[in-house]
Amino acid sequence: MQPQQQENYWQTDQPDPSVQDYSEGTPLEEDEDLEGAITWQASEFIHHEKSIMWFIVLFVGAILLLLIDVVFVKSWTFGVLIVVLALGMALLGRRPPRTLHYALTSQGVRIEDKLYSFHDFHAFGVVQESALYSLRLVPNKRFMPMVSLYFPPDQGEQIVDMVGSVLPMEHIDRDPIDKIVEKIRF
Repeated sequence: MQPQQQENYWQTDQPDPSVQDYSEGTPLEEDEDLEGAITWQASEFIHHEKSIMWFIVLFVGAILLLLIDVVFVKSWTFGVLIVVLALGMALLGRRPPRTLHYALTSQGVRIEDKLYSFHDFHAFGVVQESALYSLRLVPNKRFMPMVSLYFPPDQGEQIVDMVGSVLPMEHIDRDPIDKIVEKIRF
């Protein structure tokens, strides 16, 4: 390597024009790459309205766990963890879902400003949650979580057909965590 060359010799000086940069935050409607794409808006997650009773049960449960900690476990770190988890659940439980913009193209799925390439997934499945349906993309990477896309029922067949032309469809059961979250209406 010549001394006048750059230290990172594998990086080019010119940006690759074939790589789309979504860091600018361009709205979906203004993006010229979305011709022929299926676009829709949907909720970020299923929101359950929580009554004051839900919060009372949460804090009574936290107090019971704190009593168990004081009597049996006798670990101050476990007690701090219980308090932090109860406060976190209370704050997240009050937060309403955002409405996200989705776009499905031949390259992948774009959620707001983030593009998920179909090459990062090996399969997909459709899961019914309450009265809504979600499309779940199963990642190739072990520790990457599934990507869930809630979609309107009137566009469901079109969305599933487009993803099905790229990825194989698998039967996906709801996770035990999903079932617990639905039971406690979180």
